[in-house]
Amino acid sequence: MMMVLLAHGDFFWTFGSQRQALVGAGPNVWDLLYYQVQATAVPSFVLMSMVLFTMKPPTWARAVDRIKKLAYLYGFWVGAWILYTKLRPEPGFYGLLEFVIRGGGWVLYTFTVLMIMTPLCSLAAWMNQRSKWLGPLISMLVVVGTFTYLVIGHKWSNRHYYWVPTCFTMMPFVAVLLIPHLKKFQTSSAFRWKWVGVMVLASLACALVEWRFSLPDEMIKTTGWRNWLPKHARLSVQFGAIATIMASLGVKSRANSLVRFFASNSLGVYCLHPFVLRGIMVPVQKIVDPIAPGLSILAGCLAVAVFCSLVSEFLRRAFKHRLI
Repeated sequence: MMMVLLAHGDFFWTFGSQRQALVGAGPNVWDLLYYQVQATAVPSFVLMSMVLFTMKPPTWARAVDRIKKLAYLYGFWVGAWILYTKLRPEPGFYGLLEFVIRGGGWVLYTFTVLMIMTPLCSLAAWMNQRSKWLGPLISMLVVVGTFTYLVIGHKWSNRHYYWVPTCFTMMPFVAVLLIPHLKKFQTSSAFRWKWVGVMVLASLACALVEWRFSLPDEMIKTTGWRNWLPKHARLSVQFGAIATIMASLGVKSRANSLVRFFASNSLGVYCLHPFVLRGIMVPVQKIVDPIAPGLSILAGCLAVAVFCSLVSEFLRRAFKHRLI
């Protein structure tokens, strides 16, 4: 949740640009944090969602029920976003298709991704043991194919492709492979860290290859945005997300009340923050900047998280008591 807010609040772009003034052009540590750490947020969320769905047998009936619930969320929030922004699809079939998949053009594409990944998860669970390993291999090729398509002619630098569902096709198959070993990941630190290490090494190896295709400095200067690589269509990001979820399975302590509060409202924060992001961040940054310039964006993101969480609590109780 916080990684998404930091990205949308331009945290990494701001500090990356400031760092460039000191060290010169080219990717710096803030770009690496954005493209290799922050970029794992959405794939990690998709994998976590698939693992939770797969903990019970992912039958087609459960898949259909889940898609219906996601469709209700999609209809409500995307409808509200379109009314609020007055955005319209670009002319033509592709423009309409992209508009629908992206949920009105920005952050709400995750509902579409989850609706597509859910039946894939049921399909992965239906496969026999030998075929279960075939799914991740094919889905890896899909991610590589997406990356290859985007790097030819630097397509990703001309328009956004972070929302493309093929970026996330590994996650349903990985979730099905993880489920039989969840208990071992939770209880055996040696087993858990062995596989986390394998995933991290795989991520690093893929990143070394992917960064060879990064956008030239002169094109970055033209676009004005530090758009070095496709964001999600990279195996390094997918392996990083898998490592994150594997490592998280070792957490045994109960979450404190603050974490539980934000966790229970994380969906609300995600859906609400596009509507209020600038309206909250700008005044908060104006207040914090004179005192602690380096903390102003972080303070703004925290303010957005708190505000959206409180609004989520209110809306949940209002709907529960049929006040709206």
